Amino acid sequence: MIVERKVALGLVAVTMLVACSDDAPEDAGAAPTTTAEATSVPESTAEATTTTPTTAATEAPGYVAPGGAEGAAAGVSRQQVDDALGMIDGFVEAEMEKTGVPGVAAAVVYDDEVVFAEGYGVREVGTDDAVSADTVFQIASLSKPITGTALAGLVSKGIIDWDEPVHPYAPDLIFSDPWVTDHVTFADLYSHRSGLPDGVGESLEFLGYTRDEILARLRYVPLNPFRATYAYSNFGMTAGGDAAAKAAGVSFEDMIDEQLFEPAGMATASARYADFLERPDRATIHVRLDGEWVPGPTRMPDAQAPAGGVSAAVTDVATWVRLQLNGGTLDGEEIVSEEALLPTHTPHIAVGSPGTYDGQTISYGLGWNVLTDQVGYLRWAHSGAFTRGAATNATLLPAAGLGVIVLTNGMPIGVPETLVEEILDQIATGGQTRDRSEYWSESFGRQSVGDPALSELPDPPTTARANDAYLGSYANDFYGTFEVVADGEGMALVAGPDRVTYPLTHWDADTFTYVPVLESPWATITFTIGPDGRASSIDIGDVDGEGIGTLNRV
Repeated sequence: MIVERKVALGLVAVTMLVACSDDAPEDAGAAPTTTAEATSVPESTAEATTTTPTTAATEAPGYVAPGGAEGAAAGVSRQQVDDALGMIDGFVEAEMEKTGVPGVAAAVVYDDEVVFAEGYGVREVGTDDAVSADTVFQIASLSKPITGTALAGLVSKGIIDWDEPVHPYAPDLIFSDPWVTDHVTFADLYSHRSGLPDGVGESLEFLGYTRDEILARLRYVPLNPFRATYAYSNFGMTAGGDAAAKAAGVSFEDMIDEQLFEPAGMATASARYADFLERPDRATIHVRLDGEWVPGPTRMPDAQAPAGGVSAAVTDVATWVRLQLNGGTLDGEEIVSEEALLPTHTPHIAVGSPGTYDGQTISYGLGWNVLTDQVGYLRWAHSGAFTRGAATNATLLPAAGLGVIVLTNGMPIGVPETLVEEILDQIATGGQTRDRSEYWSESFGRQSVGDPALSELPDPPTTARANDAYLGSYANDFYGTFEVVADGEGMALVAGPDRVTYPLTHWDADTFTYVPVLESPWATITFTIGPDGRASSIDIGDVDGEGIGTLNRV
């Protein structure tokens, strides 16, 4: 079913959002915010803005100063809203023609109504299975503000408090600094300020480790300064969601059902990958290879479900947006108290530094990017991305009672960010103030991929030793045991409980490259040679934190 389009009564004028991404190499969970899942582009690449309204902005039709008494419907005529909604089909079709992305679902919420919900394209290339507004997508790191809403439900009921330590509920969650272990709170973990480094634990996930096994290994990770460092951590947030569920005495998946999905009537939403696979109307994820879109490798994100494991149709995401904009109430029923929800929208730590001296600092709340646009409007925004083939974005303007959601089944190349900004721009100004598609395409194109040391071939490379010098088992507490084995005339790396095998290609001297299942497609393994001419250790790089990428021969 496609939700009927409705004409909004009015819409406060807004200028274009600075989209903030989410995910880490796998969430390449934000659009990448820091490493990718997770995940869009890193927030550090977001266009800088100022908080002072420009003359052009304040003179734009329908401009209303933040906090004005006119209300959300002030300054925008019914015709302006009609005209903006009527442009969405064209925006989506143009972006799909430009990029070839297989499927898109878009929704607009205004004044506590879903005024637009539509699907475009196909659920899987090579089929005629059309995307509808009820097609279920994997939303990657757009899961973060949704799961934060469920935690706010527990706060509403007095089961947890945002600012209380998690350790009493999750005694097995131990950090390398005992003081942090005892003091880290739900708010610390949901705002990426726990000290855990970017992307920590994601390599373990792709090796087949379970959520419990990954969280148990966080104790070996050296920390950044506690509460003074923003570092996008899918498994830090997962630790917070897991501890909250333990406080409630249920699994995380059951907790989010009970606190949010069921009371809000979000029938397609789930934090279980098995539920996603059971949906007959679901979108296949896709990657673009040599200019062609093909179904990507499956992405089973259960291990990091609180950070990137939710799937839902755009209509149900729109229901959640209504709840957000209405202070936790839906159709007259309080699902989450406004008092418990407010901290999720409150800045807890700055995300990087402004791009210019007079630029805007973006902050992170509890699962939300929080910023003020160039005319002074507060925005709550988050992207989601799996570089294996999903990209999403939701941006809310609470003072306007407005939210825009775009879900896609293609790898992150800027499509949802482009469309969200175009829709908001059209609503605000009746036109387009810049080429959003070009901006986001270039932004994603600038994102580094793989090890920068591999950008230039060694000339000439130093010859490797005989394979026997490298073959053997290597281990540390964090990664467990890696084996370097013979693979035909070459070698391969075998790792993790799933015995994932990576063929090794010689690069230079005792350094080899491999293509991990991680979002970053290139990585290196460097052997340290002992006095006996055999490797005494391997270094796979500090992909999970400084100093834990070295495994010694066993």
